[in-house]
Amino acid sequence: MADPDPERWDVVIAVSDAFIDEVSAERLSTLLARVLAGEDVEDGAGLSIEIADDELLHELNREHRGVDGPTDVLSFAAEEGEAFPGAPDQPRYLGDIAVSVETVRRNAADAGLTTEQEIDHVLVHGLLHLLGWDHETDEDEAAMRAREEGYLGPAIHAAGARHDD
Repeated sequence: MADPDPERWDVVIAVSDAFIDEVSAERLSTLLARVLAGEDVEDGAGLSIEIADDELLHELNREHRGVDGPTDVLSFAAEEGEAFPGAPDQPRYLGDIAVSVETVRRNAADAGLTTEQEIDHVLVHGLLHLLGWDHETDEDEAAMRAREEGYLGPAIHAAGARHDD
């Protein structure tokens, strides 16, 4: 089966200049389209991705989670908390995902993965959070890991890679 057309959704991917030669926004767009289609997300839904460095993720982590250090990925679901009023005929906005390539590189090395594989992993993980998946209980974690493996293959968790969110 062919990958779905990424143009079905409004996905904005901003890659920091420092990583423009290392991270392909086009490849990530195709991956995200596969997940959006697999999760039956309606056409036109939007999200934004920021591919950045430890400095930005450290700042966001401190501001939003009270953690004074960088992290690999942060997701900010638009549909959490108090609903923002919007026009009824407008497409749904899912939220924002920020990724630190520097932390991803370190985590990938520890997990025996390439940086590209781990970027894919954290993006799928973050997108699943935007769609309401979580890992607060062992059962929820198993279900979320199964979703990730469905999109990325079982090797993505082979070395026991985990997220601290």
